[in-house]
Amino acid sequence: MSLSVPSRRLLRGAAPTRSASPTTALLPALQSLSLGPNPASARPIHTTPSNQWFWNRKTKSTDESSIAQQVKGSSVDRKALVESLTKRIEGPAIFEDEIKETAAKQKDGAPTLPAGSFTRAGASLAREHLARAVDPDPRSRVRWERKMVIRQVQRGTNPYSREPRAEKIARTERQLTSKSPFLATSTKKLVKLAHQIQGKTVAEALVQMRFSKKKMAQEVRYQLELARDLAIAERGMGLGSKGQEASGEVRESGDGKTIEIQTKDGKWVKIDDPTRMYVAEAWVNRGPWRGKVPDYRARGRVNIKHRPTAGISIVLKEEKTRIREYEERVAKKLRQGPWVHLPDRPITAQRQHYSW
Repeated sequence: MSLSVPSRRLLRGAAPTRSASPTTALLPALQSLSLGPNPASARPIHTTPSNQWFWNRKTKSTDESSIAQQVKGSSVDRKALVESLTKRIEGPAIFEDEIKETAAKQKDGAPTLPAGSFTRAGASLAREHLARAVDPDPRSRVRWERKMVIRQVQRGTNPYSREPRAEKIARTERQLTSKSPFLATSTKKLVKLAHQIQGKTVAEALVQMRFSKKKMAQEVRYQLELARDLAIAERGMGLGSKGQEASGEVRESGDGKTIEIQTKDGKWVKIDDPTRMYVAEAWVNRGPWRGKVPDYRARGRVNIKHRPTAGISIVLKEEKTRIREYEERVAKKLRQGPWVHLPDRPITAQRQHYSW
């Protein structure tokens, strides 16, 4: 028989006597706590009271947050909280004018959008969520910005400091790297197209891919167009003199004059716009196998052919980079001086016989 009763309750109900043993003294108490006339088949009674003293114990009051206080407040406070959490934008944005125009049209009587804290795509419009997504770690961001400002001021005020060459190039010249997904072709076939567009302007490379008989030429053409559009939209490349005036830059090639430079391949190129884009680099990456195909041979033999994949990566730069590289090569050649076949130095290690 199982009994779920505290031991101190049993001892309190049946106290042992001097003449009887503790076991025999507990029998009347055990029989009184069971149901049914037969103690062997009796079911134990749960003697725990229904309401314990600690069930209704009041916990210590904790300080509630400001949002919880506003929710528990009046209806006006709750309404103000919902409006602040469901604003479309947190602060000034690039689409602020469009949002103001939409709000003005809605006031004039145009159909309004359904109110809610989520967009049609399911993104949250709460200010806390937007701030958490755009600026996940504000303290680290502020420390990094402060560090960069201090470094820039120190370098600008120190007469012995000089801006590193890599940082100056990154500040004055633009570039974009675009990588295509893995295509259903091999590296040997795709590398021919990469060599065909390398060093050409974007317009010339598109013409080459348009009239090429290769199957993957159209895929490379699509990747070139995508990289060109991203370079214009994200980096402001290829905008001509208007783009330079808007960004505050000075045209280096000078007042609409056409200059002629020599590339690394030895070809002479005429440049009338330093912001014109060209394919600076193009290389091919090998991807995973996309399948296997049996190749049936003579005498019942079978070979397995692996179907490869490959992707092409393209780096677009402006003609300003090519002009700078040409000027650096010319300056280096001038610093080296004229080439001398036999340098004027003393002859040493002369012997009468051979050294072997």
